[in-house]
Amino acid sequence: MRRSLHARWVLPVVVLVAAYALWQNVRTPHWRVLRPGIEFATMTGGRYCRMGSSTVALLRLDPRLVRLRARYYTLLPRTMPPGVVGWQQATGALAVFNAGQFYPDLDYMGLLVCGGDTVSAKLHPGFQGALVASGGTGPRDARVLDLAHTPLEHERGWSDVAQSFMLFDRGGGVRVRRTNRVANRTAVAEDRDGHLVVVVTEGGYTLADFSTLLVGSPLRLTHAMAMDGGIEAEMVVACDGFRYASFGRWPKDGDPAGPGATVPLPAVITVEAP
Repeated sequence: MRRSLHARWVLPVVVLVAAYALWQNVRTPHWRVLRPGIEFATMTGGRYCRMGSSTVALLRLDPRLVRLRARYYTLLPRTMPPGVVGWQQATGALAVFNAGQFYPDLDYMGLLVCGGDTVSAKLHPGFQGALVASGGTGPRDARVLDLAHTPLEHERGWSDVAQSFMLFDRGGGVRVRRTNRVANRTAVAEDRDGHLVVVVTEGGYTLADFSTLLVGSPLRLTHAMAMDGGIEAEMVVACDGFRYASFGRWPKDGDPAGPGATVPLPAVITVEAP
């Protein structure tokens, strides 16, 4: 009798443990190596997605093996900003995603430095995140700085800087207000191995839900900042035969979504070969 009771208790526990392990395996993204230093995967946003596809695209970058550059349209030989596809074609980048926010007159909202050229010199007082990168002939590096703890003036000179707001910090604290505004999202995070992880949603999320999703994800992220959201939340990957694009739209009221790639992006981040 005692053996039978023991077996009756142990078997459900074993089943639950196996089911949990399987669930964890399903949740963990399967990374595809596109070239050394660049990996691509997707995961699902599940219940956090409020509208459209719950698929979330992930681009994991080793800053020692690729170069990140901030780009602004006035530094191109054209008068109007291109869309994300146009940026990729103009730069030949391996990947392009939208940078931070901008004003209606297309001026960048915060500090923006592109290849050593200061496009926007004024720090935004409410933005505590900065994607920084070093280029040139020296060692390559790129990070997400939390300006509440690491002021830019205390860091070395960076060739590229794009300022925006933090999503969550190293303590896992969410740094955005909880609202009902739903939009496509772009974020850049660091993981525990020092990689950068670019996150672009195909569907709509609130900022708080998006932050909570990333904090609880299996990506081992330490902290993250947001780039612009809404229809500007776009990414194109064109790397050695692999192609992916997300254009910041989702179907509304059963109508098919229009092509979001035509939306002009004044500022972007490009991922390039060293």
